[in-house]
Amino acid sequence: MIETLRLARRTPGVLLLLTGNFAVAVGSNIVIPYLAIFLTREQHLSAAVVAVAITVKFWSQQGLSMLGGWIADRVGPVGAMCGGLLVRALSYLLLLAASGPVPVVAACALLGFGGAIYVPASKSALVRLLGSGEQLRTVFALRSTANNAGSAIGPLAGSLLLFLADARVGFVVTSAIYVALAVVLLRLRKLTDFEAPKATDTTADTGSVGATAPVDGRKLAWVLGCAFAFGFCYIQLEYALPVFTGSVQSPSLVGVLFTINAIAVVLLQVPLNQSTGKITSSALVISGALLLMGTGFAAASLGSVAGLVACVLLFSVGEVLIDPRIDSEIATSVPAHRRGMAFGFVGTAIAGGGACANGLAALLASDQGAVGQQFWLLLVAVSVGFAAVIYVSSMAMQPRLVASSKSL
Repeated sequence: MIETLRLARRTPGVLLLLTGNFAVAVGSNIVIPYLAIFLTREQHLSAAVVAVAITVKFWSQQGLSMLGGWIADRVGPVGAMCGGLLVRALSYLLLLAASGPVPVVAACALLGFGGAIYVPASKSALVRLLGSGEQLRTVFALRSTANNAGSAIGPLAGSLLLFLADARVGFVVTSAIYVALAVVLLRLRKLTDFEAPKATDTTADTGSVGATAPVDGRKLAWVLGCAFAFGFCYIQLEYALPVFTGSVQSPSLVGVLFTINAIAVVLLQVPLNQSTGKITSSALVISGALLLMGTGFAAASLGSVAGLVACVLLFSVGEVLIDPRIDSEIATSVPAHRRGMAFGFVGTAIAGGGACANGLAALLASDQGAVGQQFWLLLVAVSVGFAAVIYVSSMAMQPRLVASSKSL
């Protein structure tokens, strides 16, 4: 942990990027947890309209991340990050001014699009600064730690603002945070590494795939498959687990489980990735993490408090192992001038996995909307299947990789 912080401190621009991600997470979570309440109580919109608006926001951010990555590749990561922040700042102000279903849905779509621009650009920026050495994975883990810390602090700040002032103040504060951060991030333009990468640039990213090399389609497809599997499992924390917990235990336990997840992710993110950094096979780590998630789903099927807590803890370990591995695989296998779009593809693949999982949960849910024990046992089988496919398919790619190295 200390070595990672030292690396971030001595590499110009890295601490600013990590602090920026923390600020973005804080600002977003000042409003987002209370957005549905604001739209229904203050804007007097129906529950159906609010559900549509929030769904549009999610799919705009995930589904348009490919477009956001393309923008980052064309204008450079700094310009894309600042542009994405300004789009998000504007969208919060539009949500305040919106007076009907269509303007609200449009503002939520714009809010998601701002995130679709910012996220791939911020990841691409981090790789441009650090290259693709062994330390990159732990710095990605540190980035996730900053995001999760901000996600924990943001709701507390939002609730304080709700207590002290009008609900609209949170929107203005978040918008101001994004505008101020966009201005601060412009300082990164002084770093030549943040010029928009070109396909002919042969000096970019020491240690990664050559800037002029073509994208390895098989490797990218494999990484996107990992992202799909991760999204399929990860979404259970947001839908199936809460409704199942509420049906077999007290609904108040849901908040406790989310708190356990947030604390576990913050505490385990960097140490776990440092300890597994010696394992060069990402397929082994990702497959093992999926098996841990599958074990957690088996524990959840018991329906007991201990089983649900064990599920969240095992889930958290899997989460912190998979996410940085996927990002580092993109960093090491995709040329700089295509990396932003590749990060965007990852976001879309995660969203696709989540959509399939939610569709399966809705199909198997009871009349009350809750899933049963059979659903969790099915998830165990699916997780094991994902782990097997990911590991075997990675082995199938080895002969080509070996042959490619001999030809160099």
